[in-house]
Amino acid sequence: MEIVILVVGSLLLPSLLYVVGRVAGRDVWGLVLSRYEKRGGSAYRAAEVPVWVPGKTPRSVKVAAITSFLLGQMVIPGALAALVGLVVSLEMFGRPVEAMEPIVLILTASAPSGLFVAGSLLGLGVLMLRRGPNAAARARWVARWSMVHNVLLILTLLIVCGAKRDIVPIVAYALVSLAHVALLFVAARALDAHDEAQAGENLPAPGETATTAAG
Repeated sequence: MEIVILVVGSLLLPSLLYVVGRVAGRDVWGLVLSRYEKRGGSAYRAAEVPVWVPGKTPRSVKVAAITSFLLGQMVIPGALAALVGLVVSLEMFGRPVEAMEPIVLILTASAPSGLFVAGSLLGLGVLMLRRGPNAAARARWVARWSMVHNVLLILTLLIVCGAKRDIVPIVAYALVSLAHVALLFVAARALDAHDEAQAGENLPAPGETATTAAG
């Protein structure tokens, strides 16, 4: 029963933010250029006209948003854990060096950066869903920060603590975060591609071949 409550609780905030983002972004995807069609009564009068279709939220953007909410909500327990870690770390400075817990010190030192990433993900998810200004650029910026944070955290833990079993959950979570970084880059490309499609830049102009347009 406790597990069910935990799962439901962990999905409550992400689900709410996802709904808010989808509602806010309902009418922001506009029309995108799908293709050109020849229309006319004869071969001499035929003309190539653009065919526009309603834009939809790219699937990668949806997945990136919901996973951003899932990871971003960790800012709440993370802030509490950071406070506890700070108190424990300050208490450790009165102990001999061999009695210190390096994992606690590392996590406490990295907490500000981790909390910043988590908080940024909450806002980024909504920004992507409602196709806010510079959403793609913001996704790349947050992705780079998260990548640097998690890579440095993993390397520091491995160098200082070695292959201790205690660091496995932390490293595993960091690897999940790095996978999410890759997803953010994919979503950013999808947002850019949608902008190009809406501007009619992803298809060759009438009378051009795909090779001519690309070159």
